[in-house]
Amino acid sequence: MKMNCKHFGICGGCSHLDIPYGDQLRTKQKLVHDSFHFLCDNSNVIRQIAPCPVDAYYRNKMEFVFDDESGAFALGLHQKARYNKIVDIKECSAFSENTGKILDTARQWAMDNRIPIFSIKKQTGILRYLVLRETKKTKQLMCNLIVSVSPYVFEYEFKKLALNLAERLKKANVSLACMTVGLSNSKSDVALADQNYLIYGNDSIDEKIGKLTYKIFPYTFFQTNSYVCEELYNTLRELSGHSEETTAFDLFCGSGGIALYVSKVFEKIIGIELNPKSIENAALNANLNSIKNCEFVCDRVENYLSKFDFSKFKVKLSTVIIDPPRAGLQKKSVQAVIDLNPSSIIYVSCKPESILNDLQNLLQYYKITFVQPFDMFPHTPHLEIAVKLVHK
Repeated sequence: MKMNCKHFGICGGCSHLDIPYGDQLRTKQKLVHDSFHFLCDNSNVIRQIAPCPVDAYYRNKMEFVFDDESGAFALGLHQKARYNKIVDIKECSAFSENTGKILDTARQWAMDNRIPIFSIKKQTGILRYLVLRETKKTKQLMCNLIVSVSPYVFEYEFKKLALNLAERLKKANVSLACMTVGLSNSKSDVALADQNYLIYGNDSIDEKIGKLTYKIFPYTFFQTNSYVCEELYNTLRELSGHSEETTAFDLFCGSGGIALYVSKVFEKIIGIELNPKSIENAALNANLNSIKNCEFVCDRVENYLSKFDFSKFKVKLSTVIIDPPRAGLQKKSVQAVIDLNPSSIIYVSCKPESILNDLQNLLQYYKITFVQPFDMFPHTPHLEIAVKLVHK
C-alpha cells in the first residue's frame, strides 16, 4: 500500500504515512498481542490483523475545519501536535480524489461572500465545519455545512448562500447527491449540529455493506472505512454462530449496522441505543432491507437491561454484542451484561485500552476465545478489534 500526500508531516491526519504498510500491520499486531496474550489461554486465540484492501481513499467521512485565527483563511485539518492550528488542505488521499475540488470550491465561495469564520475563543462568526461523506460502493457524496446562525437567519439569509455553494459544486463537476446545513449552538469545537436542513438532493446517501443497504444521514454514525467494515461485519456474523432459535442483544446499536447484518443467525435481535434519531435510522434500514426480526429500543443500556423481562421470549439469550463509545462501558452497563448471563459476549472497540478495562470484570465469569484486530484506520496508530468471550 502506497499513499502520497503533499501535507504529510504537517497535517495531523495520516501520521504513519512514511512507514511501509507491512511494518504498520506488524506494529499493530504486536500491540494487540502484548495487550491480550496474558488474558488468553493460548496465543492461537489472537488472529492476524485484517488489512485494509485498498491503497487509498478508504475513509468515507472527513470533518474539515474553517479557520482564520492565524490571519489567513484556511479550510482543512488540525496540524500535527497543534490542535489549535489548521492546515489548509488541497488534497486528501485518505478520503477522496475529489477532495481538492470540493475544498477549493467551498473556500472560494466563503471568501467571495465574506462569510465570517466561527471563533471558539470569541464565540462569534458563522462557518464552523464542512463535513464530507462519500460512500465507497455507491459513490454518493454528502456535504454537511456546520454553521452558527439562528433558524431565522438561516431561512431568510444564509439559505441562499448555501444554495449558491451547491450550485458552485455542481459547476465544478462535483457529483453531489446531498447537501445539508447543520445549525450549531455549541460552545465547543465539535462538528455536530442541533438541527439539519436539506439544501439540495436527497436527505441521505446509501452505502452497501455485503448484501445490505444502509441509509446514512448527516447525524448517522457509520464505520469510517466501508471496506474493512464489511470484513468486520462478516466476522461478527461468523462469531455469532448459526443457531436460529436464540435471541441476541446489540448494545449501543447506533443505526443498526451490526444488528441488521447478523440478524439472519438469530430468531430475534434487540438493538439498544440512546439517540432517538439513530433508532429511527435503524428502523428505516431494517425496513429497507426487509428484515423483520430486529427490534430497536431507545433507552440507556443499563436502564433497559435492568428492567428487561426475558420470560416473554420463547428462546434463550445466546449472545450480547457490544460496540460502545470510545470510552468503553460504564460500570453499571458491565454489571447489567453480567446479570443477563448470555452464553457469549462479542465486544467491538476502536480503543483497546477501553476494552481491556471492561474485561477486568467480565473475565471473572467469561474467557476469551477469539481476538481479531482490523486495520480500520491505515497510516495511523489506531485500529478496530473484535473479542469473543464465552462462559467459563
